[in-house]
Amino acid sequence: MSVRDYYLEHFDEMSLEKRKHFATRMKYWFGDMQFNDFLAANEPSHDLAAVLKNNDFSGVNNLEQRRPFFEKYEGLYGLEACLFRLNRLLIEYNVDLREEFLQLFPREKLYKLCDELVVDDEALVALSTYAVNVICLAERLFPRDGTILVALARRFLHMKQTPELVYAYTHYILCMSNFYTERILGEKWELAKRMLAESERLILDNFDNMTIDTKLEFLVCCRINHNDDYYEPRLVLEKIRSECADSLKDSPFIVDPRAPSKNTLGTAEHRNVLYIMSGLDSTTIN
Repeated sequence: MSVRDYYLEHFDEMSLEKRKHFATRMKYWFGDMQFNDFLAANEPSHDLAAVLKNNDFSGVNNLEQRRPFFEKYEGLYGLEACLFRLNRLLIEYNVDLREEFLQLFPREKLYKLCDELVVDDEALVALSTYAVNVICLAERLFPRDGTILVALARRFLHMKQTPELVYAYTHYILCMSNFYTERILGEKWELAKRMLAESERLILDNFDNMTIDTKLEFLVCCRINHNDDYYEPRLVLEKIRSECADSLKDSPFIVDPRAPSKNTLGTAEHRNVLYIMSGLDSTTIN
């Protein structure tokens, strides 16, 4: 049985949030429409104010590294969640609440925050996905001229290349694809390929210390344009494939000893949906 089939068989055993995450990935990556009714019945709340004001970031990963920057950019945690909700409602439900959002968080305030973040190297590295999502989603939902996205990519590429940047690189690429719904084209794809090349080298040099989630997210980003333009990860593909195969010898889904608190069906869903999307799952249609 493939990992995908196992998760489909045990779908109802996961929490609602994990089921929604799995369903959206199957829909937008594979065009799997079996979850349409499920997603329609679980439309997120339109209460943007409640999302925006929730700034309890105490449960984030790498809390001590990130705390100073969540405090420096007060409200960033709730803002990232709110922009993500806004985008999800627009993509999945064709509900446009952008004007309502601007009543809560004015456009110029949003632009000022993004302009400050994009030149704050320490914050970009520490906050990683939170900073990337705010900058990229702000430009997608309230576009200026797109130059901030190119500036962000170049900023990352000119930093000292450390393992922490792999996560920032992959989330930049996911944002550029509007979370699996669009191809990445032109200069942005050329920059993305440079990010993938740096990520591959960093993964190779730090393989034993990186989580399987990070490695699989990298493989998904290599395939983000599907067959239109594929980055071939020659240096690490077989190492990642072998590591996943070893995990599946003793478990019906991928577990990672580096993340002992995330090895149940639900807590490992993120890792396993990436495995399915990566093309490594035995019955996945590529």
